[in-house]
Amino acid sequence: MQLRSRVRYLVALGAGALALAAVAATAAMGAPQRSTASTILDGTTDTVTNVDPAGNYDYGSGTVDILIYQHLLDLNAGSTIPSPSLATGCTHNPSVTVWTCTLKKGVKFSNGDPFTSTDVKWSFDRVNKIHDPSGIWGLISNLKSVTTNGPYSVSFHLSTAQSTWPYILSTGAGEIVDHKVYPANKLVSNANVKDLVGTGPYVLTKFTPGQTAVFTPNPNYNGANGKVANGGLIITYYSKSSTMKLALQKGEIDMAFRDFTPTEYTALGKTSGIKVYTGKGVGIRYLVLNVKRAPTNSLAVRKAIAYLMPRQDIASRVYHGQVIPLYSMPPAGLPGHTDAFAEVYGKTPSVAKAKAVLAAAHIKTPVPLTLWWTPSHYGDASADEYSEMQRSFNASGLFNVTLKSAEWATYSKTLGTQYGAFQLGWFPDYPDAEDYITPFYGTKSNFTSNGYSNPKMDAIIKKEEGAKTTAERLVYIKQAEMLAAQDAPIIPYWQNTMLVVGRSNIGNIPKTIDLDYLMRFWLLSKS
Repeated sequence: MQLRSRVRYLVALGAGALALAAVAATAAMGAPQRSTASTILDGTTDTVTNVDPAGNYDYGSGTVDILIYQHLLDLNAGSTIPSPSLATGCTHNPSVTVWTCTLKKGVKFSNGDPFTSTDVKWSFDRVNKIHDPSGIWGLISNLKSVTTNGPYSVSFHLSTAQSTWPYILSTGAGEIVDHKVYPANKLVSNANVKDLVGTGPYVLTKFTPGQTAVFTPNPNYNGANGKVANGGLIITYYSKSSTMKLALQKGEIDMAFRDFTPTEYTALGKTSGIKVYTGKGVGIRYLVLNVKRAPTNSLAVRKAIAYLMPRQDIASRVYHGQVIPLYSMPPAGLPGHTDAFAEVYGKTPSVAKAKAVLAAAHIKTPVPLTLWWTPSHYGDASADEYSEMQRSFNASGLFNVTLKSAEWATYSKTLGTQYGAFQLGWFPDYPDAEDYITPFYGTKSNFTSNGYSNPKMDAIIKKEEGAKTTAERLVYIKQAEMLAAQDAPIIPYWQNTMLVVGRSNIGNIPKTIDLDYLMRFWLLSKS
């Protein structure tokens, strides 16, 4: 991976990614039209950039895309291991630089066109060719070429060994489009819904940016879980979670996925006829420390901050227990996770140890420190998060913290050039610990612009990427976590839970709550 549009399109953990257009307040009023008795009415504060898979890299767009498109390998409910979908299986050569997939026969797109290897090659080639600023092309930067071996076999030729390529095939970069419909070098417009065809569970029949997306079941869909369990789906986009909360309470929508404030989730959990479903999540929040800018260019300062991070106070006081403290970049629940920061710095803040590490480095206290955060991109609770940090750091007597904020458009452009310590959030491209290591710590792949580079870390990452067994990979993952904690260029502090709110008439919500963090609407029923 490399520095690209990813900084602009970090998957949102709060209020959603960058909006293509402002959400009209009137769009959130009243029940959506064109519903049937079995049509599920969902609400969200997410936004959609582009429905064409080659033109987006944000969670709101991804939620729409998994309803329309499939991958060669998909993440089935309850599993974090990619399973055959449009492919019957994939194998690699001894050097793990070529992956060959055998394709399922008899699959049709929603418009009736047959699915073949030509569509697979076309889909991957156009992501790289279009190279859209908002797109996901960076995920397949290791791909040299795609070749077809007849209509039902395709090979991916990689620049370097990559044992996690099956995960890449399950991401938005691997969504398969119809080569007869999608141009090779430009995006299909969101307005041309008739051309947004896939092999997924639904057909997008109407899309009004910032207002609604209407889906009907795809008659040609034949997924791993059988046919769609409902009569369709309408997603209404809200500019304010308070308006969405009122719509849910009035019965204007059946459910809501992403996102309410912590206080609103608590209130909804006490509302008759409404249930808040909770499961493990893999979204994280972390504090990035610039290793080239004072005062965080000092390892002692970074370690002192790590000793003082008030994880539990943030989780309980700000998020009402809806997040949990995190002690490593890969979240708990993913294979390879280890509480590296807890092992190095302890699970609770220690003023004495922070003071000792600063004293040993002969650093005068209190250390002036500016913490940057962004007000809306990660949700309204961000202000309270950073107030908790300021309170904790200042109370130690070791720091004099100033808080500063900027809206995302400005914030995302100036992270590495002006900010010494700043807030970011992350949702993975795929549910594997590697995706929480490589983008943050590799010299060439670190997108945070915090100046971190360590040859030892680069060597570990290279070994992990080329490892041929999961057991071997996880050894290197844990080595990377421990080195990351010791160098402390980034301090993780919480891991989210997957929260879905639904009225009593919506069934099967727990089936889609897992570490993949995918909302599989096609599994849901409505009574």
